[in-house]
Amino acid sequence: MFKLTPKEQKLVLLLVCLLVLGIVLRFALPAGGRASPEIILHGEMESNAEHGNDGDNGNDVEEKKLIIIHITGAVQEPGVYILEEGARVYEAVEKAGGQSDDADFEMINLAEPLYDGQPVYVPRKSDRDPSQISGGIYRGGLQQVKDGKININSADKSQLETLPGIGAVKAQSIIDYREKNGPFKSVDDLLKVNGIGGKTLESLGDLIMVY
Repeated sequence: MFKLTPKEQKLVLLLVCLLVLGIVLRFALPAGGRASPEIILHGEMESNAEHGNDGDNGNDVEEKKLIIIHITGAVQEPGVYILEEGARVYEAVEKAGGQSDDADFEMINLAEPLYDGQPVYVPRKSDRDPSQISGGIYRGGLQQVKDGKININSADKSQLETLPGIGAVKAQSIIDYREKNGPFKSVDDLLKVNGIGGKTLESLGDLIMVY
């Protein structure tokens, strides 16, 4: 039997190690030298999909506009509140802690849409005027008739038509202007409405008001 010198033993050991390493690399790496595909668990796929969808939805969601209103009257917590654009009177009441025991909802339209800067008054039962015809004297939280004057910021078409010089067409023009531009700041703003001039405004005299 041949005896190997220490130098030859080291050389044989090195060759054996290289051979073993070659065999390991041959079976460990896939053919073509390409890296193995990443394995993703089902739970991870769902998580990634959710994150991806969240990112897409973030681009589709439009920032909602806000309005500020001031609510008083028969509510638990009167004050200034921030609501989303398109909110209704009933949402303002809910925001203010709900109605108080003396609230008179028959005198207000809870479904009326609100606008930015609107004062909302929730009437009390004691506000009811026995001389008023049943059906309510408030619209959108704004009193329509007060001290015999018509509030041009809340009056409906039929009420506007009772004013001298205001027929169906002009009444509708007032409502259209109000819905497009917001509430009138003063009665003189009626001059901005198509078809209403100085003479018409003068004839209205003390019959109208803004609130």
